[in-house]
Amino acid sequence: MKRLLCFLLALLLPLASAWAEETALTDEEVTQLLWEMYQTENGDAEFVVLPDEYELPAEGKSGIYNLLLLGIDNPGEAITGRSDTMLLACFNARTGDLKLISFMRDTYVAIPRHGHNKLNAAYSYGGADLLTETLGKSFGVRVDGYVAVNYALMAQLVDEIGGIEMDVSDGERRKLNGILEYYNYLRDAPRDEGLLTESGHLTLNGLQTMSFARIRKLDSDFMRVQRQQKVILAIYEKLRSLDMLSLTRIINAYIGKVNTNVTLAQAASLVAGVLGFDQMKIETLRVPADGAYTRQTLNETYYLMPKLEKCQDAIRDFLNAP
Repeated sequence: MKRLLCFLLALLLPLASAWAEETALTDEEVTQLLWEMYQTENGDAEFVVLPDEYELPAEGKSGIYNLLLLGIDNPGEAITGRSDTMLLACFNARTGDLKLISFMRDTYVAIPRHGHNKLNAAYSYGGADLLTETLGKSFGVRVDGYVAVNYALMAQLVDEIGGIEMDVSDGERRKLNGILEYYNYLRDAPRDEGLLTESGHLTLNGLQTMSFARIRKLDSDFMRVQRQQKVILAIYEKLRSLDMLSLTRIINAYIGKVNTNVTLAQAASLVAGVLGFDQMKIETLRVPADGAYTRQTLNETYYLMPKLEKCQDAIRDFLNAP
């Protein structure tokens, strides 16, 4: 049970800012949460009396909720700029499965009312709403809610939980140190502060983790996405080892640092849905997938040219959608 709660906190941690302005649940929200918990504990119940105002759970009739997680590439603290990381977390409340779809930032797409550009430009043009519209038109995915955070928030979170365990190769160590030197320069810190002196299985602090996740020139952006997935899973493993008091303290520390449209009632519904499962199956997909894109340079800019039908088929197969 604690494992599930910790993973949900890892996903919903940024949502605390959306709840900060609400001092208590409304009657409707309490009723909704109780109904979800009642269903979890009494799935074979014949009936329950609901108020006229009752709404479907966040997952709706399909039982699936799709949360778009965005990491924004901005050296400051503002949540503006290009979306460096775009991850769609699809939680199935009927099966307990969690499927993560990572969208490559260099993917060449049609951005409504803005012509063609890299996918990560959509957020800078029109925020999460325009990115959501773009993903829907290009890849046929539905987004129910979003959470956008400044990329530097990951570094703060990693420091807050005491670092994460990560395997670092010799090549990754050299690139990591180069990126970290730049961050040291930006914050007027000693050039060699935090630089790794060895490779292998290490405990990384926040800036080291962010530098690791941003390694690109060592190999490719595809490997970069894999490193980001490793970081997310390592953060999850560390979070699930913490007690509830520590988790609550972390939530309080991140209030006000994100942008989201997920409501407290929706989050409560998701929590209640997760409570019904003793274990969670996690799968990942990268879009565009292998064989569903070509590489091309236009006006001296590198793009991944997606084969949209193949991408849409890959997503449908991954989600087991008809």
